[in-house]
Amino acid sequence: MREHKVGRAENYTDAFLATLGLILFMAFWCIATVFGVVWVMVIATALDWLRSRLIRRDTTP
Repeated sequence: MREHKVGRAENYTDAFLATLGLILFMAFWCIATVFGVVWVMVIATALDWLRSRLIRRDTTP
């Protein structure tokens, strides 16, 4: 076997950290969006339930 000289590896630390930052930003944005949608659905359901209770109370003799 021939011996060959091994050089230094390139430094990709900055590229890795930049990519990691973007991936984490997108992940947290998606999590916030999902919980935001869930929160809106819960509030809308509660308001609809409250509205139907108030309408029933007004129509009962």
